[in-house]
Amino acid sequence: MVAKEKFIQVAIDVPMDQLFDYLPNNQILKIGQYVKVPFGRRQIIGIICGISSTTNVPKEKLKKIIYAEEEIIFDNTLFKLLYFVSTYYHYPIGQTIMSVVPSRIKQAKGQIRKIDEIYEAKIELTLEWIEGLPKRKVRLRKLAHALLIGGIRGSELNLSVSNGRKCAQELVSLGVVVEKKWMPKRSQSEKPLLLNAQQKDVLSTLIKEHGNAPWLIHGITGSGKTEIYLQLLNNFIDDEKSQILILVPEINLTPQLEARFKLRFPDKILVALHSHLSGIERLDNWRKAKSGEAQIVIGTRLAVFTPLPNLKLIIIDEEHDGSFKQHEGLRYHARDVAMMRAKYENIPIVLGTATPALETWFNTKGKYAKYRYLELTQRAVKNAKLPAIHTIPMSDKYGPALSNIIIEAIKSRIDRQEQVLIFINRRGYAPVLVCSNCGGAPNCERCSSRLVVHLKTKRLKCHHCGYEKNIPMQCVDCGNTDLHPIGLGTQKIEESLNQLFPNANILRVDRDTTRTKDALNQLYRRMNNREIDILVGTQMLAKGHDFAHLSLVVVVDADNALYSSDFRAPERLFSQLMQVAGRAGRAEIKGEVLIQTAFPNHPVYEALKANNFSDFAESLLEERKQMKLSPFSFNALLQVEAKSLNHSVAFSNMALEKANTYNSSVSLYGPVRPVMERLKGFERHQLFLQANTRMELHNLLKPWIKDLREHPLSNRVKWSIDVDPIEF
Repeated sequence: MVAKEKFIQVAIDVPMDQLFDYLPNNQILKIGQYVKVPFGRRQIIGIICGISSTTNVPKEKLKKIIYAEEEIIFDNTLFKLLYFVSTYYHYPIGQTIMSVVPSRIKQAKGQIRKIDEIYEAKIELTLEWIEGLPKRKVRLRKLAHALLIGGIRGSELNLSVSNGRKCAQELVSLGVVVEKKWMPKRSQSEKPLLLNAQQKDVLSTLIKEHGNAPWLIHGITGSGKTEIYLQLLNNFIDDEKSQILILVPEINLTPQLEARFKLRFPDKILVALHSHLSGIERLDNWRKAKSGEAQIVIGTRLAVFTPLPNLKLIIIDEEHDGSFKQHEGLRYHARDVAMMRAKYENIPIVLGTATPALETWFNTKGKYAKYRYLELTQRAVKNAKLPAIHTIPMSDKYGPALSNIIIEAIKSRIDRQEQVLIFINRRGYAPVLVCSNCGGAPNCERCSSRLVVHLKTKRLKCHHCGYEKNIPMQCVDCGNTDLHPIGLGTQKIEESLNQLFPNANILRVDRDTTRTKDALNQLYRRMNNREIDILVGTQMLAKGHDFAHLSLVVVVDADNALYSSDFRAPERLFSQLMQVAGRAGRAEIKGEVLIQTAFPNHPVYEALKANNFSDFAESLLEERKQMKLSPFSFNALLQVEAKSLNHSVAFSNMALEKANTYNSSVSLYGPVRPVMERLKGFERHQLFLQANTRMELHNLLKPWIKDLREHPLSNRVKWSIDVDPIEF
């Protein structure tokens, strides 16, 4: 043990649950800085997490920090949160910290984005002055004339003249042009909407009693939860320092929400954080949040770790959504992490949804309720009602894509110049290409799944790993040339609609058609301008969108979820259909939802028709209680993947044997093959852990994970622990 010296503890992105000690260089080093350090034969970026006077490593074996940036990445509160996340999800501390650092910093490309400037003419710049310039100064004269008309941003100078920045700087040095920092023009402020009585009560309660408690706003679709968020913000950003974090589940919700908040708060700096931004855009927005410059931050799940020095409120929209759960690497749930962050920051957190997650619903009930509950049962727009929901029986699953009742309903809406949404949660033309002779269907070579027909590109694709190939001319098993697609996909529905309604404007929206950054903004514009009659889409369209002229929603092929082995499937199906149904009739146009199904009297559909979330949730909770499933137990999932089936089996069995050696009351189920037995070329097994208390679960996980890491078989497989899993 060496003492009386400084040793720098650095978090590094490696799968080892420890910090690494380094010797300081000649710079002033502080906790939270990012540094370049030698690691083996590499030089990598790490974060300083501690400065100690002792080390357990002989000093002569320690290496020196190469370079340290002055920028502080995380403060003490965020470090505390990251340590909690690492411990709770049993993920190495270095990888936990580095997984939330912006990618450009990890790539040592953390330079500050150049601030754009604008060049404007001073009163000294006149036509007479320009005429006095030498005739050979053609570019200078041309730029001076352009500046007389109006200011020009630095990034646009070259549109006026070549080498424009040099010319502009010359005009600045001659004293006739001024260079300023460019600021975007503020739009005119949008006035708050008038609230109905229920909205006023909810807002008033939040303002008067918010404290540092978690709140759930349970409001039907179209009940005006977003307007409550907007008016609530007025009470939290009344000074220039306060910051608000708003989390949304998916990227496609961000542009519309961002636009609404910018209109309402044109004098506040707002930034978005999501994966559609370029690396430099994301880093720039992240730094604005970290510095306190940005007062409103809207982002997807990773934004929960954004440094915000003056955070006063967290809002989570659509809190039930599974997109808040990360399914690889650090398997955190952004809603649960946000709850802990709000606790550490001692601030309120507001959750909003029409269909609360059962765990959230459970936490609002009984004498041990953890969340405060607020309810909205009316739509915000006067005279707007919840859509009527009907099930349309489908007797023949191999019949036409849409029943005659649905076709007539679509026709009547088009005749009235109203809009229609056809919802099917499967992209492509059809799920399977089937041989009429032997019944065989092409499988993915890397996954235990069927290839999906994409007719427009004449390809078969796997939606799990991306593998694709040409549509075969004959069956690979028997040689038969009579192959036909069975089932429904967005492309097949689109094709049927084009035949049925040749004069209608039909748009398909799925991952295949929305690859560009601006695709969703274009969709909103076209829908609001009534340039689209029928919208065909997947779950991308199921939530958050507000289309005033949409009066009919048609749900096709939803029954697949009823066959799922996942105990959360009924909850997910109800939530998804409630959300997509909520797109209809949001203004004064009466809405209707038609669900085409082979099980018209199924309890999920009956609850939807009655718009009765409460009773449906209570019935699911009773089932979960009897089976001791979440939220009545605490769960974890060991997931094992290997190129060799033997290795996957051996590691899974070893893990079970190890777990059984501990004196623990935790129940273990498996190992079993998941529904997707093979994925991306890896054979898969999983082991389910169920405990009566959270402490029991974590007391088993900690030593068990240590033993698994040290076992020789761990080098032959990929394995991970998922605490509080939501998919199996």
